[in-house]
Amino acid sequence: MPETGGRAAHSLATRLGLVACAFAAVPAFLYGEFSAAERANREVLLSRLQVEGQLIARGLAIGLGGLAAPSVVDTRRVLDALDPKGVNVRLLFRPAAAEGRRGPLYLIGAVPPLPAGSAAAERERLAAAGVLPAVTDSCQGSRALDLRYQGAGGTAEVLTSVVPFATAAGCWAVVTAQSADQAAGTLLERPYWKSPEVGMAAAVYALLAVLVFTVFGGLWLNLRRFGREARAIAEGFAAPALPFVKANRIPELDGVAGELDRMVGNLRATAEAFRFAAEENAHAFKTPIATIAQAVEPLRRASGSAASAGRSLQVIEASLERLDALVAASRRLDQVNADLVSPPRQAVDLSRLVAALLDSYDEVLAGGPLAIARRITPGCVVRAGTEMMETVVENILDNALSFSPATGTVTVTVARGDGRVVLAIDDQGPGAAPEVLERMFDRYVSHRPDADPSGAPHFGIGLWIVRRNLASVGGSVEARNRASGGLRVTVTLPAT
Repeated sequence: MPETGGRAAHSLATRLGLVACAFAAVPAFLYGEFSAAERANREVLLSRLQVEGQLIARGLAIGLGGLAAPSVVDTRRVLDALDPKGVNVRLLFRPAAAEGRRGPLYLIGAVPPLPAGSAAAERERLAAAGVLPAVTDSCQGSRALDLRYQGAGGTAEVLTSVVPFATAAGCWAVVTAQSADQAAGTLLERPYWKSPEVGMAAAVYALLAVLVFTVFGGLWLNLRRFGREARAIAEGFAAPALPFVKANRIPELDGVAGELDRMVGNLRATAEAFRFAAEENAHAFKTPIATIAQAVEPLRRASGSAASAGRSLQVIEASLERLDALVAASRRLDQVNADLVSPPRQAVDLSRLVAALLDSYDEVLAGGPLAIARRITPGCVVRAGTEMMETVVENILDNALSFSPATGTVTVTVARGDGRVVLAIDDQGPGAAPEVLERMFDRYVSHRPDADPSGAPHFGIGLWIVRRNLASVGGSVEARNRASGGLRVTVTLPAT
């Protein structure tokens, strides 16, 4: 478990997940910080605008204070004289009334001037926005506002303050506003996350995130491509030359891809060298063996009835047979080593292959008491090599036939199920002791209490080759004694 945890901590997927969490956490953290900063900025801005409104109100109070009965003309003159640049002003007035009575507020002026006939509608909009109730009976207490407002001309504004003041004529209220297009209005109207600065920062952050994920994702995808090529090489589907270089998309990994291709090429060359050496060695040994055998033949004819000469010739012939078998075994070992270095992985119809092999065995056994029964399910396909699987079937079948009684039957079964193909060969021989079953597929293990009637030498490599061939293509083999007598050898391979 610790090793598994360590591998997970160092995996590219885990690190990519951590980077993704970091990229997700940073905006969440910055959102809170930006929100707090935006609230503070708004408060400062509103305070400044409120002070600005108070200054405008004081200026108007000086001009309006001397008017005992202000008229629209007088009010317009005072507003024009003040000229509050960049600030929209509405001037409300409540005439002084008898004690205990509260008169209405009138809209008697504005900067910029209102369109003709729109004063009453403008007053209604101010009342709906809650501005009129903010002017208390005492005509005191300025307030900062932050209200979106649609002016008489249809322009968008932000109401920023209402400042009341009293004169002898009555109660005045100065309502200030900023156009939504002006700097202060823009700051109040627009959420902070819509500001150009935040937008630029978000764009840079998004670009950085895309670059980081592109780097990690590209590396991960490239490694996946390498993995697919490795599987294709193992299954015999890879390109004949430079599969890793062709699969690579990252220039920095060109060297790694090249080294992998060189390694694959070296393995293939080694396998071919093994096969070539096997053929050359077999040929080199076969030639002198054949020469000796030809030379012995005249000696046998010339020896006549000499008993000692006959026995010597028998020893020579037996040694030649054993030497010939050794050469064949050596060739088979070299071929196995070559297949282990670069095992073939083609689609092999095991049902058809076994049926064809059994046909050839039937021809050899025709007319004899020893028989082969077959139970073959069609369409059982595996991924291996044809010659490799022929060797597997022949070695097991030859072993079963050699142990079967003269009148026995060897049963060969090929079936498919649960994503596996199973080849089972049952004989009616003596079976095997438990200690022999454990070592049956080891190298140089041959247990034959009785001499093989065929007289063929055995070196204990046939079943070892079976196990090695199957292991190289993801298969397995096992042997067990049958309850009714004899031995069952079961081969299991992944189905295709």
